Amino acid sequence: MFSSDRFQNRSHSKQIFKMPELKSFDEAVKFISDKNHKPAKTVPNDRKLALYGLFKQAKVGDVNISQPWAINLEARAKYDVWAKHKGMSTEDAEAAYVKEVNAQIVDFEIS
Repeated sequence: MFSSDRFQNRSHSKQIFKMPELKSFDEAVKFISDKNHKPAKTVPNDRKLALYGLFKQAKVGDVNISQPWAINLEARAKYDVWAKHKGMSTEDAEAAYVKEVNAQIVDFEIS
């Protein structure tokens, strides 16, 4: 009545997402800035802000602007994430940025 092969338990191999690991800060910035690289999953704002704060610390150094009012949510969030890295060296900020970009490539399947 029923074909036994219709009900066989077929295993599907899950494809593992793998991109080459980025090594340098400039390479990571170029990758993230390239609009051709799109995430398969939505990147949450806290992870976007993490990159912003590390980028600003690497390029500018310690936060050098006045703290925005709390009602200006976007500007305040950017300020807070940048200020969190106060005292971090350029080299450490660049390394942390590269590490975060590589993590986001895997986590959000950016290709």
